[in-house]
Amino acid sequence: MSSNKYIYKATRSNDDDAETLVSPCFHVGPEVQLKEVPTTGEEYLLKVIKERQNYSTITKCNKDYSKFSKNQSCFIEETKPAKAPDKLKPTIEWQNIQVADFSDVRMYLSRIQTKKTLWPSDLKKISVEHDSLNGWKQFFNTNEPTLTCVLGLKHTLLDRGLEILTEILEEVKPGFTVDYKTGQWIYAFLACTRQPLLSDTISILRNLARKCAEIRSCINPEEEDAPFAVTPLNIFICLVARYFRQYDLAD
Repeated sequence: MSSNKYIYKATRSNDDDAETLVSPCFHVGPEVQLKEVPTTGEEYLLKVIKERQNYSTITKCNKDYSKFSKNQSCFIEETKPAKAPDKLKPTIEWQNIQVADFSDVRMYLSRIQTKKTLWPSDLKKISVEHDSLNGWKQFFNTNEPTLTCVLGLKHTLLDRGLEILTEILEEVKPGFTVDYKTGQWIYAFLACTRQPLLSDTISILRNLARKCAEIRSCINPEEEDAPFAVTPLNIFICLVARYFRQYDLAD
C-alpha cells in the first residue's frame, strides 16, 4: 500500500476552507461509475467516499451551552450519612443475623412469586394514585403489610411506596423513632423489592438508609429505651448496606 499522503478538500459550502490530511485505505479506479444503487463492492465504496466528502472531519457545536453549565456536575453529590453513637451502633454479628433472616424471607417470597398456585386466594388489587401522598398514607393506615397486599404490587408501585415511606420518616421528630406499623411496611417493601436493582431503586434505598441514620443520630444513647428505639433503624440501614450492597452506608 502506498505511503503517499493525499489531501481531500471538503465540498460543503459552509466548510470550504477546511482540509483534511488522510491516507486512503482503498483505491477506486477511474473506470468505476457513481451509481445511486451500487451493484459492486467498488461502486459501494465510491458512494461511501463521495458521501464522506460532504462532512467535515471535525463536527462542531454551533450552540452556546455555557449558560447551562453553572452549578451542574456529572456526579450527584450525596450527603454523608449521620454516624451512629457508639452505644447504639450494631455489631457485625447482629447485622449478619439480620441479613440471614431477611434472605430467608426473600427466598420464601421468591418461591411464591414463581408459582402463582401458591398465591393467597384473597390477593388484593391495589389501587393507589401514584403521586398522592395522602392516598399512600391512607393505604398504609387502612391496610396491613401482609402477602395479600404486597405480593401483587408492580415494580413501579413498590419503588414509589418505598419512596413515600421515606417521606413519612421526615415527620419523625428529633429523639423519636419510626412507629411500629410504618416499620412493618418498610420491611415488607424491602422484602418485595425486585433484583437486579434499577438505578432509581438504588437511589430510593440509599435515601431511606440516610434518613434512618439521621433519625438514629438524634436519639439520646443514654435513654433507657434507646436500644429498642434504634433497632428498626439499624435493621433498615443494615439491609440497604449489606443485603442490597450499598456498602459505603454500612455501620
